[in-house]
Amino acid sequence: MKFLRHSTPLTQLFFTLIFILLGGVALSLAGMFGYWIFSGISPVQLATNLTQLDKPENVAIMKVLQLLQSVGMFVLPPLALAFFSDDQPLARLQMDQKPGWRYFLLVVALIVFGGPFIEWLTLVNQHLSLPTWLNGVEQWMRSSEDQAEEITKALLSVNSLWGLSQNLFIVAVIPALGEELLFRGLLQQLFKKMMHNSHVAIWFTAILFSALHLQFYGFLPRMLLGVLFGYLLEWTGNLWLPILAHFINNGWGIVYFYVTGEGLDVDYSKESIFENEQFFYGLLSAMALLLILHYFWKHRIRLTAPIAESGNEGVGLPEL
Repeated sequence: MKFLRHSTPLTQLFFTLIFILLGGVALSLAGMFGYWIFSGISPVQLATNLTQLDKPENVAIMKVLQLLQSVGMFVLPPLALAFFSDDQPLARLQMDQKPGWRYFLLVVALIVFGGPFIEWLTLVNQHLSLPTWLNGVEQWMRSSEDQAEEITKALLSVNSLWGLSQNLFIVAVIPALGEELLFRGLLQQLFKKMMHNSHVAIWFTAILFSALHLQFYGFLPRMLLGVLFGYLLEWTGNLWLPILAHFINNGWGIVYFYVTGEGLDVDYSKESIFENEQFFYGLLSAMALLLILHYFWKHRIRLTAPIAESGNEGVGLPEL
C-alpha cells in the first residue's frame, strides 16, 4: 500500500471508499457472528430481534453494533489512508498540534451561541416541501425520518449516569472523532486538492456529510454545522477543534434529552419562520456566529504558524 504516498487524490479517494466498505462490513459482521457464537442466536434472528426496540437487551446489542460500525466506517479508514499515504499520518490529518485552551473556549462559544440559529434553520427545513409530483418521495422521506427518530429515542432512553456515559461515548465521542477524521480530516483535503478551491471543498464536503445521514428534515442545520467544522479546520489547521465542536453539539443533545426527555421530536412545521421569538434569537445567534468566525478568519495565519514562529503555549496555536 506504500504506492498511495505517490498516488493522485482521486486514487486516494477510491481507496478511502474501499476502506469504508471493508471496515464497516468487517466489524459489523464480526459483531454479529461474535454474538452468534456466545449466544447461539443467528445473524438472521438477530436482525429480527433488533426490530423489537421495547426490549432492553436488543437496544444494548444495537448500541454495540452501532459502535463497531462507526469505528469501521469512520475511524479506521482515514487512519489507514493517512498511515499508508504519509510518513507522518497525524500531520496528514492535521492532528499533530495541540491547540491552546483559549481556542477550545472559543469553539465552545461557537456552538453555544450558534445554537439558536441552528434551531431556526431546523424550523426552516421543516417548512420545505417537494412538488406534488414527488409526494411519494416526500412520504418515504418522512417515514425514514420517523424510523430514525424511533431508533434514536430507544438508544438514548436511559435512567442512569452509566447509561448516559455510554450514550455520550457511542453517540458523541466516536461520531465526533470518526466523522471529523473522515469528512474534514480526509475527504475535505482530498476534494480541496482535486477542486483547487478550499471553499468549494468545504461546502461540497458539508453537503455530502449532511446527505449521508439520511435525515432529510435536518439537512440544512446539519449542512451548516459541516460548513462551520470545515472552516474551523481551514482557518486553524487543527482537526481537534472541529472534533471538539462536533462533540459539544452531539453531547449537548444527549444530556438535554437525558435530563428532560425532550428535544428529539420537536415539530416546527406549524410555526411561522419569521413571526416568532425563535427568529429574533436566531438572528442574534447568527451575528454571534459571524463575529466568532471572523476572529478565526482574521487570525488564520497566526493560528496555522509552527510553534517555532509563534513561540507561545500550545503547539502551533498562540495564546490569546
